[in-house]
Amino acid sequence: MRYTISDIHGCPKTFRLALSEINLQPTDELFLLGDYIDRGPDSLGVLEMIWDLEDSGQNLVCLRGNHEEMVLDYANGKRGRYSWAPPPAIKQQTIDWFAALPHYHETPGYILVHAGLNFRSKDPLQEKHAMLWERYWYDDMIFNPDFLGDRIIIHGHTPADMLQIKAGIRHMSRNKYACIDSGCSQVKEGMGYLTVLNLDTQEGAFVRCID
Repeated sequence: MRYTISDIHGCPKTFRLALSEINLQPTDELFLLGDYIDRGPDSLGVLEMIWDLEDSGQNLVCLRGNHEEMVLDYANGKRGRYSWAPPPAIKQQTIDWFAALPHYHETPGYILVHAGLNFRSKDPLQEKHAMLWERYWYDDMIFNPDFLGDRIIIHGHTPADMLQIKAGIRHMSRNKYACIDSGCSQVKEGMGYLTVLNLDTQEGAFVRCID
């Protein structure tokens, strides 16, 4: 099976519970769409879980989110100090890992990205800023489903309540996109869930935040 999760945001207990809920197998593919850090109580715990999955040989693809990008910008002197920083002992390891994260990934039937695509660009898959920062891009009249063909865009970045996320997943074949950020680290009404989308069955699992 192929599963995707976005915006874990420092909630490792919830992330672990989500993987248990779907009974993740070594043969499964797991796609993580960025924003592993910040907001929640244990950003390093999330990174260590991901690194353990990588070390175990899990079939895993991790994308870059805007929060990882902000840490990179701070490390490169492009912004002031960010609210989360890796411990000194693993600072360079973390920065190098963030810097190696791709901005998008394609798997049969899907384009996976943290935030969105810019359909004003001649090649939306080359415009990296939108992949990290764009919100509500599908409301733009320039949105071009012909570019996608039979592919559906799955993204996070813009948290919504669980009912909206469920509706988006239900209609994603028609709309050609779905957001799976149900605000795991948020305390707003209807949020506070980590969504796991099964790309093969197009069904979502919703795990209440326990961090």
